[in-house]
Amino acid sequence: MRLETTAWTRRLAVAAFSLLLGVAPVGPGAAAAAEGSPDGAAEFIESLGQDAVDELSRADVPEATRREQFMDLLERGFALEAISRFVLARYWRVASAQQRDRFQDVFKRVLAQRFLPLFKDYGQEDFRVTGARPDPAQPSLYAVRTLVARPGQTGGDGPKVEVIWRVRPTDGGYEIVDIKAEGVSMAITLRSEYNSAIQRAGGNIGNLIAMLEDNLAQGAYAPDGNGDLSPSGDR
Repeated sequence: MRLETTAWTRRLAVAAFSLLLGVAPVGPGAAAAAEGSPDGAAEFIESLGQDAVDELSRADVPEATRREQFMDLLERGFALEAISRFVLARYWRVASAQQRDRFQDVFKRVLAQRFLPLFKDYGQEDFRVTGARPDPAQPSLYAVRTLVARPGQTGGDGPKVEVIWRVRPTDGGYEIVDIKAEGVSMAITLRSEYNSAIQRAGGNIGNLIAMLEDNLAQGAYAPDGNGDLSPSGDR
C-alpha cells in the first residue's frame, strides 16, 4: 500500500515539524496517576518545538548526528510503545516480544527517513503555540494548539496550518499521544496504512518488518521516494 502523497501526507509533514510521527490514543484512565496543567502542556510542546528547530535544522551538523538527535526527540516526546501498539492494532497482540521490539526500532527509522529531511528549512518563527486547554473529548489529556508552517513555505511569512497536540501528563513531565493537523488524526491514518501493509504481508509481523527493512535500504520513505509500504518488488 502506498503512503499517499496527497493532502493528509502534507498534514503529517506539518505535524512532524515538532516530531511526529505517529501517534496513539489512550484510554480514559491512562493519565490518572499523574497531574498536569494546560500551561505545563503548552510549555512542553513549545520546548520540544524549539529543540527540534535548534537540533535538526542546522546545515553544519553531520546527517548521522541529526538522525541520532531526531531519535532522541522521538524518545523524549512520544509514547512510542503506545504508538506502535495502536498502529499494529490486533497484530500487536499476536506479535512476540522480539517482534514488538524490532517493529518499534524499524518504525522509528521509517519516521526518520521520511521526515528528518523536512526540518532543514524551519526556523523558530515557523512554529508558534497559541493556547492549551483540557481535551474536550478526554479531559485527562490536554489539547495544545499551534500554528506550523507548511514544508517549502517556511521563513515566517508563509501560510500556517493549525496543529493540535493531544498531550498526557506523566510522572515528571508530558508525552504526546495524538496529533491532529487540519482536523485529521494522524493515529487513525497510520493505523489504516500499516494494517493494510500487514495484510499484504500475509498477516505476518516478521514479513512486515522484513518489508520495511528492505524499503528503508531502498530509500523508499525519503521525501523524494515513492513512499510505498509494499515490498520493493511489487512496485
